[in-house]
Amino acid sequence: RSFENASLTHHLEVMDELVRRDKNHPSVVMWSVANEPAAEMPPAGLYFQMLIKHTKVLDPTRPVTFITDSNYARDKGAPYVDVICVNSYFSWYHDPGHLEVIQIQLNTQFENWYGKYQKPIIQSEYGADAAPGFHSDPPVMFTEEYQKLVLRDYHSVFDQKRKLYVVGELIWNFADFMTTQGVTRMVGNKKGIFTRQRQPKEAAFILKERYWRLANETGRLPLWTKYPCSH
Repeated sequence: RSFENASLTHHLEVMDELVRRDKNHPSVVMWSVANEPAAEMPPAGLYFQMLIKHTKVLDPTRPVTFITDSNYARDKGAPYVDVICVNSYFSWYHDPGHLEVIQIQLNTQFENWYGKYQKPIIQSEYGADAAPGFHSDPPVMFTEEYQKLVLRDYHSVFDQKRKLYVVGELIWNFADFMTTQGVTRMVGNKKGIFTRQRQPKEAAFILKERYWRLANETGRLPLWTKYPCSH
């Protein structure tokens, strides 16, 4: 959260090393220079302007971004990125337990960011914790049912907006992992769609069906695929 000259100098060196190391990997489609920085602070504007300009000199062929969780109207670095990447957890950290707010707030989020910057948007984090084997009807937080419904509501908005300007979605997270103790943690971070032992939760099947459907729609199924998903 420091935007002093020493931090910028070190950050430029880090980007030198990152681009030099990974520029020939075909899986790298863009460069991200930061994750959830304090981008609303006044010094952030010049800092990210210089950092992103430097990264584009290192590799002029790829877009440059950073991952933000700042307010769209106060983010000082957003004017300089090529793609807006935003993290949000509606009905989890914001309005916990209220599934009904997800579609309203997510729509508003996208409209605000696109309305101000006119740039493609990636939802770079979304999700909810679910303790494996924990169930409830009606769904409550930390149940597998709640996690599924969170994904359902996010996906509904993604499907509307990807026809316009939402170009990607990245769920948080692949698998559960341990963290330090805290009142928001149930023996670690349980936002994985798989357990720490790599066993699927119910949400994993939601994602499997979704990704197969998207691949079928876009015609981007891998060449080795023999059996297109029909369910």
